[in-house]
Amino acid sequence: MASFVRIIALLALLVVFAASTSKTLYFTLGKEGYLPDDYKYGDLYRFTNLAAFKAVRESCRKLFSDPTPQVPVALYAIGDSFMEPGSVDAQDFQTRTYTYTHWNDHTNIHLDTSIRNVLLIESVERHFREHLATPVSNFVLSPQPVKPVEKTHSYRTDFDEFMTGPKDVRLTYPEERLDNVLFNWPVFLHLREFKAWMNLTFFNRVHSMTTITPDHQHLLLNLDTDSTVVNSNFNPVSDKEISTLITNLNQTYEKYHSLGFDEVYLSIIPNKTTIAANYLGRYNHLIERIQSDPRLKLKIVDAYRLVRPLGPAAYQPGDSHWTCQSRDLWLRQLNRQLLQ
Repeated sequence: MASFVRIIALLALLVVFAASTSKTLYFTLGKEGYLPDDYKYGDLYRFTNLAAFKAVRESCRKLFSDPTPQVPVALYAIGDSFMEPGSVDAQDFQTRTYTYTHWNDHTNIHLDTSIRNVLLIESVERHFREHLATPVSNFVLSPQPVKPVEKTHSYRTDFDEFMTGPKDVRLTYPEERLDNVLFNWPVFLHLREFKAWMNLTFFNRVHSMTTITPDHQHLLLNLDTDSTVVNSNFNPVSDKEISTLITNLNQTYEKYHSLGFDEVYLSIIPNKTTIAANYLGRYNHLIERIQSDPRLKLKIVDAYRLVRPLGPAAYQPGDSHWTCQSRDLWLRQLNRQLLQ
């Protein structure tokens, strides 16, 4: 009996180790419900474990779940977590085709010149200055049709990356997965929430990646509020830098327009702090200064104007991302512009 228990314990340890080092196994087990979802209550709750902001992260329905007439438009989007698969998909558009690539990737594409081709450049406000420090080049045009290449991962390739990859792959990500596998179950969450409550109540402290407003009503990313970093709403942006950003945007427009795109759109998603707590410092008005610049050649999909009237309700309480209501407002506006 003792030997059987030891074997079971050893197998359990091997599974835990494998799940921490292999993203394939980790996501497979999570999808099947064998592991807790560490983003279930939002990224900000994940950092802080403050029960006051514990709300299940919204899962938004597709805008056009039923078959809808497709217009002869091909939409290509360069974006971040606001547009990643699962958040935004082809069923959210009335276009004939939809192709997405992340800011960290480069994707080969071939344009069908018989239809209208539109490029959308989407960036959350906190990373806009970094993304546009140089002209955008994430889509690479090919003269011939491109066969989609799917990224494949296996337990073997994951383990190879774990052994030889960069620090994030070898240390940071496995540590985060291990923490979730072992300590993100309800009993541990209650203990974490109690510790977080104690730190906030008696020491006015929250996780270093976050900021809580003085009235304790809103939880924010520290990147947005720390005026010493370029991502912050309160980090000064000189007129010279605005000119550089506009130049890089216009060069991006000229490049992709010359390669066959009919239109290039820009959409800057406001930081949660911009909408919920811009009183915490001197706001740099980055979005307005870019969008209102008369030199800008790109068309604007104005997320700031759409969600500003909603106030803090535009964003999820325990997450840095917006609500389904805000997302739908933005997607409907984007579709309207695509149909014009």
